[in-house]
Amino acid sequence: MTRALLPLAIRMVTTAKTAVRLPCCSFAAAMLVGTWLWVPPSFANEVLLVGVYHNPPKLFVGDQGELKGILGELLEAIAHEEQWELEGFTCEFSDCLTLLEQGKIDLLPDVAWNEERAERFAFHKEPVMHSWSQLYQREGLNVEAIFDLAQMRVAVVEGSMQQSYLAAVTQRFAIPVTWVPSSNSSEGFQLVSSGEADLVASNHLFGNWRAHDYGLRETPVIFLPVRLFYAASPQLSEDVLDRIDVVLRRWKQDADSRYFDTLVAWRAQAPLSPLLPTWLWWWGGLLTLLLALALGGNVLLKRRVALNRDQLTVNETLLSTILDSVDAYIYIKSPSLEYRYVNHRVSELFGLPADQIIGKRDDVFFDEVSAAELYRVDREVLASGKKMTVEEHNVLQGDNQDQVRTFLSIKTPLVMRKGEAACLCGISTELTEYLEMQSRTHHLAFYDALTGLPNRRLLMDSLAMVTEQDKAEPTFSAVLIVDLDNFRLVNDIQGHESGDQLLISVAVQLQQLLNKVAQDATVARVSSDEFVVLLNALGERQNEAALVTERVARQLLEAISQLRNDRELPISASIGITLFSGVSHSMNSVLQQADIALQQAKAAGGNKLRFFNSDMQTSVLERASLEGDLHQALARNELALHYQLQVDHHGATVGVEALLRWYHPQRGWVSPATFIPLAEENGLIVPIGHWALKSACEQLAKWAAQPAYSSLSLSVNVSSVQFQQPDFVREVEGLLAETQAPASRLVLEVTESLLMREPTRVRNTMLRLRARGIRFALDDFGTGYSSLSYLKRLPLDELKIDQSFIRELLTDKTDAAIVDTTILLAVSLGLTVVAEGVEKKEQLDWLRGHGCYRYQGYLFGRPTPIEYLFETY
Repeated sequence: MTRALLPLAIRMVTTAKTAVRLPCCSFAAAMLVGTWLWVPPSFANEVLLVGVYHNPPKLFVGDQGELKGILGELLEAIAHEEQWELEGFTCEFSDCLTLLEQGKIDLLPDVAWNEERAERFAFHKEPVMHSWSQLYQREGLNVEAIFDLAQMRVAVVEGSMQQSYLAAVTQRFAIPVTWVPSSNSSEGFQLVSSGEADLVASNHLFGNWRAHDYGLRETPVIFLPVRLFYAASPQLSEDVLDRIDVVLRRWKQDADSRYFDTLVAWRAQAPLSPLLPTWLWWWGGLLTLLLALALGGNVLLKRRVALNRDQLTVNETLLSTILDSVDAYIYIKSPSLEYRYVNHRVSELFGLPADQIIGKRDDVFFDEVSAAELYRVDREVLASGKKMTVEEHNVLQGDNQDQVRTFLSIKTPLVMRKGEAACLCGISTELTEYLEMQSRTHHLAFYDALTGLPNRRLLMDSLAMVTEQDKAEPTFSAVLIVDLDNFRLVNDIQGHESGDQLLISVAVQLQQLLNKVAQDATVARVSSDEFVVLLNALGERQNEAALVTERVARQLLEAISQLRNDRELPISASIGITLFSGVSHSMNSVLQQADIALQQAKAAGGNKLRFFNSDMQTSVLERASLEGDLHQALARNELALHYQLQVDHHGATVGVEALLRWYHPQRGWVSPATFIPLAEENGLIVPIGHWALKSACEQLAKWAAQPAYSSLSLSVNVSSVQFQQPDFVREVEGLLAETQAPASRLVLEVTESLLMREPTRVRNTMLRLRARGIRFALDDFGTGYSSLSYLKRLPLDELKIDQSFIRELLTDKTDAAIVDTTILLAVSLGLTVVAEGVEKKEQLDWLRGHGCYRYQGYLFGRPTPIEYLFETY
């Protein structure tokens, strides 16, 4: 051992006894008393090395280094009588046991006897005291049985019998428990008090003594009744152990002895023995030696009988308490299988007191089938003479036949008296609730809580079985992903309760229909409004499998469309389908293909079904590749700003719009209509937009130093995703400060869709930027919501008419009326009107004639790099 042993602070050395003065009495009486006081000189001044570990109130070291606790003080008292010198060493319990086995210490108090320890150590015969273990819990817990320890943290003394016993029981019943090791009971109680553990296992003496101080309370779980001894090194003389037995037996017969004084002082509540009157010994001295011996022997015999009777009563009460506290049904049956003993749990099970159960057989309490099976098993145990463990399924008298209760029973023959036929002892633990809990847990793990359908996990298991099968002639299967169209509107308009009810109705419809039209089908709910149908055994021909699948899919669409909710909202769904056969497809690829087909059905307007084909996958892969390239575009300097002029009705350049362009080294020029929506979806628009805004500010700063261009404004498109960023205002202010660009020449173009999202927040952001001098233009007016309210409330400066209205201006009266009305509306609100997409002089003349005095389009110049901007016009 690497740990140093610490000797006790004080060595207790007992001195020779003080002489006892006796009154005049006969020589025989003096000889009798003298035999009790005489100590064999071979034991006097014996030096005993005693291991001491911290386990109050049974054993610990006092403030002055002396032995304390019940067993410590009793050992000091024995040493005082026997003239032994005690020398103690402090150690942890497990270390103490190792030292004792190695012979480095002689005695170790407070050791519970068991067969394994009896092979390692020597024990005296008379137990110092009896004890048992109990679980103590913190406030707020309600542990009533061993099964309640599931997921609990239990503090136990490392290397103790408590740890071994509890670990064996919980492992046997598969109860998950976290063990928190401690060096002693005090540390274990402290772990629970500090929240590092939920319960602590301790002997009842310490628990009853200190539980209240730590804010803990006892549980009904009592276990491991033990006898406590002073364990000795195998090398220690047996005479020392014999002397301990002599003293203990003598003390236990005297109610005024040091033994009972110590137990009372520590509130151990030991039974008191009747007191032997002292006057008897004075009178006995006057009698002859034979009469004294006869009377003394008679009195001692009576006292021993009384003590044994009291001890038996105490043990019976203690055993009954323990058995009644155990969370198991414990019973003893006679050789003819009538009940001879039942504990409290059996009385609760039958609903009768014990005296109305004793003498009756199982057919009184169980139904006919259960009683017959119990009789067969019990007879088999008695006939074989061996222990048997069996799982029993019984129905009590008066219960319904479906109320089956499950028990794990251990039954063994029990010989009550030698020569008699063996009785049967049984311990049954009810597993009904545990098995029901397992069933509920399995259902929660593999089934959807709302609809009761299989969930994604069970679906994946079923799909894996199909895709991994390797048959000589594989058949086709199909996966259909069913997604409700616009399900979010049901939740938004009618509430989530109505949405849940709709999902339940859809699940019922899908199950009922598949039960009618498909022989081997599985339907699962895998997300909020998404269901997956797996069709198997569709045949070996792909065309036939496709026809069957399409027919089922159309019936599913029809069944869903017939559903109605409280407000008669139309209900529809989209279905994506893929066919596959055996190991040629992986589970993930099958689901991916069905999902791609679903997106195509959604894009077609909903209430449609689509089969997966290779063109779909090519499109998806192309889009994924484009997205990957877009991630690298900034770093590779592939993005650029092109600029397009804005002129007034006199033909003078008054401003420029910065337009984002992407030149890919392999793809060439990529259309903004392709990559900008993609950037908005994946969030890349935020860093790209920051780069574009910074580049525009740098160009404004350059123009500010050139008188010919200092009056020009520069318009920059801002994505709604970028505008909604919490730090957008701070970002723009930082760029203006960094580039020294004039804020009054910067125009931020926003779309109508942005203004409709959180209008109050958008307005506040615009006002903060407007206060810095930045102007705002509403881009593509007329293509979105075209709400007049935000034109009035928001700080707009320009209104840009979308080029789709300008293109047919001269030939379409509707477009002309829209443009004319827009110009009048903008003028009335004090907004500058900019016409986009002006390509013909006739369009320019019409616009100038109707009051629009600012233009942008190919008529004045195409978007071009900055170095060629003013050369083209």
